[in-house]
Amino acid sequence: MRSMLAMIHREYLEHRGAFLYAPSVLVVLFTIAIAAALAFNKVRMPFNIDEASALRFFEFAFLGIGGLWLAYTMVALFFYYADAFAADRRNNSMLFWKSMPLSDFQVLMSKMLAGMTLLPGLIFCALIVTGLVLYGLTGLAVTVLPRLVVPGIAEILMSSVELGAFALVYLALSLLWYAPFFAWVGALSTAVGRWSIPLAFLIPGLAVLTENLFVRGLSDVFFNLAFGTNGPRGGYILEFLQRRATFGFNESYFETAFSRGQAVDGWALTAQLVEQIDWMQMGIGLIAAVLLVFIASEYRRRFVTA
Repeated sequence: MRSMLAMIHREYLEHRGAFLYAPSVLVVLFTIAIAAALAFNKVRMPFNIDEASALRFFEFAFLGIGGLWLAYTMVALFFYYADAFAADRRNNSMLFWKSMPLSDFQVLMSKMLAGMTLLPGLIFCALIVTGLVLYGLTGLAVTVLPRLVVPGIAEILMSSVELGAFALVYLALSLLWYAPFFAWVGALSTAVGRWSIPLAFLIPGLAVLTENLFVRGLSDVFFNLAFGTNGPRGGYILEFLQRRATFGFNESYFETAFSRGQAVDGWALTAQLVEQIDWMQMGIGLIAAVLLVFIASEYRRRFVTA
């Protein structure tokens, strides 16, 4: 256990740019951008502001910023896994790590766990800091929006706890849902290095094309005989990939709530999110992720020596 924690800490030290420095810079840029918008009176609201709408605006702004942080996390993890699984070969430390009393599977699993825990954890901290900055700047917004009533500390605290819990659950479940994709990118990088970035999309694309060119007719005949219906448009592989790529709520939910003046119920959102997840697919995906890491470790053990 201690060796695994040490390996995860090593990953943090080697990727502090994406794990710590980049989020910190983004928080600073966000603060400067909002402060500049207030200083130059560039803030415009398309509705009449009252105390309720001010709190509601904070809630939706918090969720919107959370969505941006989630997008950053997914992109950063994609490039992290495309690099980390092959990093030991590039920095000439492969022989050193192979001499350690750790298996290749443990080394690669430490990289997988670092990406699934350290980076999202730091991003969540950045989200909380961003929320505090957002609330602090609303105190300055009264200079350009006189009718704005800044929500009290108690209201903001209750709202932040509720939405923060929802954001944390959403982040954790989305990482587990997309774990097979990250493991797929990492496994490819073990064999082909940074070429895994285009191949992660090219190989599934070729599989979809091959199915539609050579197998689609036969599969449609089989399903027509077995179930009385044709297969999905675009093929079964494409339908599966689209289903696995979809996670979370439809954006129209938040747009409708905002237009109707409804408050955001974070606890209800969390319960709704948990209910709509296909837990069988989640479990299968996690098993697939572990298998991909194991296959990558076997390739590394047998064929990668320096």
